[in-house]
Order: sequence, then C-alpha cells, then structure tokens
Amino acid sequence: MKAEMGIELWRTKYHTINGFRQFYRDWQPRDETYLPVLALHGSLTQSGMWIALAEAADSIRMLCPDQRGFGLSEDPRNDSCAEFALDAIALGRDLLPERYVIMGHSFACSIALEAAHMAAGHVAAVVLVDPVVQIGTPSTAPTGPSTPLLKPFATLEEAERHFRETEEGEWAGGTVGRFVQDIMMHDSESGTWRFPYTPARLHRLRAFTASPASDYSLFAKVRAVRCPVLAFRGGMSKRFPLHAEQPFLQAFASEPKLVVCPRSGHFPTATEPDIVIEELNRFLGGVR
Repeated sequence: MKAEMGIELWRTKYHTINGFRQFYRDWQPRDETYLPVLALHGSLTQSGMWIALAEAADSIRMLCPDQRGFGLSEDPRNDSCAEFALDAIALGRDLLPERYVIMGHSFACSIALEAAHMAAGHVAAVVLVDPVVQIGTPSTAPTGPSTPLLKPFATLEEAERHFRETEEGEWAGGTVGRFVQDIMMHDSESGTWRFPYTPARLHRLRAFTASPASDYSLFAKVRAVRCPVLAFRGGMSKRFPLHAEQPFLQAFASEPKLVVCPRSGHFPTATEPDIVIEELNRFLGGVR
C-alpha cells in the first residue's frame, strides 16, 4: 500500500531557475502536519536519496531537487556555495509557501546554512545530516574518502558491493539495495548503473571546495545562522567524527539539538531512518 501511495504522491518536474533547468521531486502528502522541507542532497548522490525517508515519514512535504550538475539537472558550471544556495532559495520561492525548513546532507549542510542566512525571513529552521566537519589544519584534519572511481557498474549487485565496501556504517537487510536504486542512474539499454554525476563534475566541485576561493566554511556559516537547528551525526561516520562534535556545536550562537545515529556512517537517513524520522517530527513540531 505504501509503495502505491508513494507513486501517487510524488510529483516530478523540471523548473528553470538561475538560467538552467533543474529537476526536482516533490513529495506531497495528503495530510501535511508541519512546515514543508526543502531537502538538498550531498555530493555523492542526487534527489533520490530522500525518497525512502519521505515515504516513510509520510506526512512531511519534501521538495527534493537535483542540484546543479547532478542527476537530471543541467550544469551551469558554477560551484560556489552561494550559487547553490541561490538555487535552493529560488526553488523555495517558486514552489513552497512563505515559510519552510531547509535540510542538507554532507557538503550541502553548508549550502543549507548559507540559504538560511540569505533568506532568513523564509527559512524557519535548518536540519543538518552528517555534515563534513574538519578540525585542525588541512594536513591533520580528518577527511572523507578520496574521489571515487566513477566507472559504471555492470549489475546492481556490483553497485551494492561498492557501497558496502566504501561506506562505513551498518547496512542491514535490503537497505543498501534500496539506497543504490534510489541514487544511481540506470541505463535501461545496457543495464549498467552509474553515479549521478560525471567524474569531471565531481572533480571540479571538490577542487573548488579545497581552493582559496571556496566559500564553504562550515564554521563561518554556523556562527551566522540564528534559526533553530537540528543536526544528525552518524555514530560511525568518518566525515563527522566524535572528536569534532563539541567544537562544531559550540560554534553556533545558540547550540543546536544533536542526535547521534549509533549504527550509521555518512547516510543515517538510509541506515537508521526510524531515528531520523522520530527526531525530525519532534523538531518540526516546534517550528513555526
């Protein structure tokens, strides 16, 4: 029944913003309980990463775009955090009511915080899902996995094996299979599965974020945000390790609520969705 409802409640479309065509998925439940959520995927996925969470949460409207250069969206070739944030704000302005919540995963946590600062009158709260938190100098700071090899996988099973071997956390049962099907691009003719971006696109983004021109400083952005914040950390995450937790929380003007998903790595929305949904519902219930 849930799968049938999921097909019925998703709206998928293209929308032209800031000079490029952006693909989005819009989960529109019949009974919306809270303010809608604009959900921004990380640099290794696309809007499909939110499908299972939205369907399981059911009553939360989630507007989930493929960000510029990812999934089915066009690539206008600007990788600054400000440009990504302007995309999110424009989409929210055109498709959402006056007030909404913005949620980001991984590198998109900086984008969500930037958007909250730029559109403070519209963004009521921010949700951060396993942000990449680096402590120390670049030479000593913990880093996530290096840029992955982006060759297509001949079968779904090969793609699943790749994620089991490269991503930390406990992927119970069919979790990894559902995750891979939701985030990878499937070529129906060849049967292959590929990542939702090109190697050049990911390399360009990572080169920019590591450059002196980068505007992705997470700590600078958390100091500027003034709305309520909920943050999730994967208990086994390499991108947001335990020793980074307190420095991160203390950087905020008002300390956010932090929820640890103990068996998760970088993708707690996939590996421990029940925890995420429970805490998200509780948080959204207090946001106006």
